[in-house]
Amino acid sequence: DHANKTITVEAHPHIDCDMPTVHPCRHAEMMKRLLDQLAENGKELGVHEYLLIFLKFVQTVIPTIEYDYTRSIQL
Repeated sequence: DHANKTITVEAHPHIDCDMPTVHPCRHAEMMKRLLDQLAENGKELGVHEYLLIFLKFVQTVIPTIEYDYTRSIQL
Protein backbone atom coordinates (compact mmCIF):
# COMPACT_ATOMS: atom_id res chain seq x y z
CA ASP A 1 0.00 0.00 0.00
CA HIS A 2 2.74 2.46 0.92
CA ALA A 3 5.21 1.66 -1.86
CA ASN A 4 6.19 4.73 -3.84
CA LYS A 5 3.76 6.83 -1.79
CA THR A 6 5.16 7.24 1.70
CA ILE A 7 8.25 5.03 1.53
CA THR A 8 10.55 4.37 -1.42
CA VAL A 9 13.81 2.51 -1.82
CA GLU A 10 16.75 4.71 -2.78
CA ALA A 11 20.52 4.38 -2.96
CA HIS A 12 22.15 5.33 0.34
CA PRO A 13 24.35 8.42 -0.14
CA HIS A 14 27.32 7.09 1.85
CA ILE A 15 27.29 3.30 1.59
CA ASP A 16 26.75 1.04 -1.39
CA CYS A 17 23.26 -0.29 -0.72
CA ASP A 18 19.61 0.55 -1.18
CA MET A 19 17.63 1.74 1.85
CA PRO A 20 13.97 2.56 2.43
CA THR A 21 13.36 6.29 2.83
CA VAL A 22 10.32 8.00 4.31
CA HIS A 23 9.03 11.05 2.46
CA PRO A 24 8.65 13.76 5.13
CA CYS A 25 5.57 15.37 3.59
CA ARG A 26 3.87 12.00 3.06
CA HIS A 27 4.83 10.89 6.55
CA ALA A 28 3.15 13.97 8.01
CA GLU A 29 0.00 13.40 5.93
CA MET A 30 -0.20 9.76 6.99
CA MET A 31 0.31 10.58 10.67
CA LYS A 32 -2.34 13.32 10.44
CA ARG A 33 -4.83 10.82 8.99
CA LEU A 34 -4.11 8.38 11.82
CA LEU A 35 -4.48 11.11 14.46
CA ASP A 36 -7.75 12.29 12.87
CA GLN A 37 -9.01 8.70 12.89
CA LEU A 38 -8.18 8.42 16.59
CA ALA A 39 -9.99 11.70 17.30
CA GLU A 40 -13.08 10.53 15.38
CA ASN A 41 -13.15 7.47 17.63
CA GLY A 42 -12.96 9.66 20.74
CA LYS A 43 -9.36 8.77 21.55
CA GLU A 44 -6.42 11.05 22.20
CA LEU A 45 -2.78 10.34 21.46
CA GLY A 46 -0.12 11.78 23.72
CA VAL A 47 3.04 13.27 22.29
CA HIS A 48 5.07 10.43 23.80
CA GLU A 49 2.97 7.89 21.83
CA TYR A 50 3.60 9.48 18.43
CA LEU A 51 6.83 7.52 17.88
CA LEU A 52 5.08 4.23 18.66
CA ILE A 53 2.40 4.96 16.06
CA PHE A 54 5.11 5.85 13.53
CA LEU A 55 6.99 2.60 14.27
CA LYS A 56 3.79 0.60 13.84
CA PHE A 57 3.39 2.25 10.43
CA VAL A 58 6.99 1.50 9.46
CA GLN A 59 6.50 -2.11 10.50
CA THR A 60 3.76 -2.46 7.86
CA VAL A 61 6.40 -1.59 5.26
CA ILE A 62 9.39 -3.32 6.86
CA PRO A 63 7.98 -6.36 8.70
CA THR A 64 11.36 -7.37 10.13
CA ILE A 65 11.63 -4.24 12.29
CA GLU A 66 11.21 -5.01 15.97
CA TYR A 67 10.45 -2.70 18.87
CA ASP A 68 8.81 -2.87 22.29
CA TYR A 69 5.50 -4.78 22.08
CA THR A 70 4.34 -4.04 25.64
CA ARG A 71 1.92 -1.37 24.48
CA SER A 72 -1.12 -1.82 22.26
CA ILE A 73 -2.66 1.13 20.43
CA GLN A 74 -6.08 0.69 18.88
CA LEU A 75 -7.24 3.01 16.12
